[in-house]
Amino acid sequence: MLLQYPPRPQSAAEAVCASPVSYQVADARTTPLVRGLSGTIQSGSALRIEGMSAVLGRLGAVGPASLSRFRGALTGALLGDCLGAEFEGAEEVPLDRVIQHLGSLEENRGDGILQYSDDTAMTRCVVQSLLSRSDFDDVDMARRFAEEYRRSPHRGYGAGVIRVFKKLLNPKCSDVFQPAREQFNGKGSFGNGGAMRAAPFALAYPDIQDVKKYARRCAQLTHASSLGYNGAVLQALAVHLALQGVMCCSEFLEVLIQEMEVVEGEQKSLSDARELNEADYPFSNRLRKVKEFLQRNSVAMEEVVSELGNGIAALHSVPTAIFCFLHCLEPLPELPPHYNGLQRTIAYSLALGGDTDTIATMAAAIAGAHYGIEQVPDDWKNCCEGFEETEHWAERLYDLYQFRARGGPLMRDHNDKCLEGAANEGAH
Repeated sequence: MLLQYPPRPQSAAEAVCASPVSYQVADARTTPLVRGLSGTIQSGSALRIEGMSAVLGRLGAVGPASLSRFRGALTGALLGDCLGAEFEGAEEVPLDRVIQHLGSLEENRGDGILQYSDDTAMTRCVVQSLLSRSDFDDVDMARRFAEEYRRSPHRGYGAGVIRVFKKLLNPKCSDVFQPAREQFNGKGSFGNGGAMRAAPFALAYPDIQDVKKYARRCAQLTHASSLGYNGAVLQALAVHLALQGVMCCSEFLEVLIQEMEVVEGEQKSLSDARELNEADYPFSNRLRKVKEFLQRNSVAMEEVVSELGNGIAALHSVPTAIFCFLHCLEPLPELPPHYNGLQRTIAYSLALGGDTDTIATMAAAIAGAHYGIEQVPDDWKNCCEGFEETEHWAERLYDLYQFRARGGPLMRDHNDKCLEGAANEGAH
């Protein structure tokens, strides 16, 4: 694809494109999220680069949210989890070891040899609940989380969330949000467990306000601290924007920052941040650091870990995942040249060490939503537990999303059975 475009802006503010500019596209096949460019790609026509207000105005539209992107997002999340589990908890992960690990997937490793962790187990519960109930149902989702843990407790759940599940399994539990509120002396968890399962909300709801609302509510079932559930909101927003496929890096980040400043401006978010000795608007500040890194010619992995983090806190992992995705839009000299964007994103995420499975699952969900299923290598599909099921659920989420975009919401009868075929029972 050949792009003829004006000189690259000198500042990030200029890159947001406050006034219209035009550039020409010779071929529309190149991915629309381009570093330094912005606009809606239409083959063979002049494009107007839209200002931020116009971008914000169309976020809820279906746009190019294709089936391929849905499949890419959900399977990308699965791949990141399964591939990242190999390195979880390692302080240092040599890049050559990551490349060797990914290269070994070309061998015939059998069906389901790479098992998914609690990240995917809980994501599957979210998907099944959304499909079964056709909308967000906090009681149903909490029940599915707890029952999934009881059936398969070996997936790597943390001690804190296990205590939540055990309380949810108690028949006397009448408020499904109360166990999470009781965590850590009433302060709640600020971990990334809500964020790791947030992608399905971007795949079920075309409206950005719904994406934010339900990602937050779902996270609050296990994470009552705003530094936990706001991370889930940020992750869901990132997948939502990647699905739309119409922004440059600077616009992508500016929209995230603007949305998160509203989210983090609430009193509880401000008080939670101060109680943990964080500056106001911590996620927004991390996103500004991501923007700063992307404007530089090179950034050492050690600096990424030092400034953004690679830990289990949502603040120390969700912005990191977003950086991994954006940083890997273009080829990196340290990675094999035949890697595509999704492969680069996962490899780079793993090389950061720390909470590798969760950072990789979040980064790959965003990347998969951007690139689509075509960038998932066949060898990788055959190595992950539950891949075919995941593709099937992505297709059904796509149907549900399209139905809502055409004028939902879905309606139910008095027996609470969905009246629309787009939302048939999703549990298998």
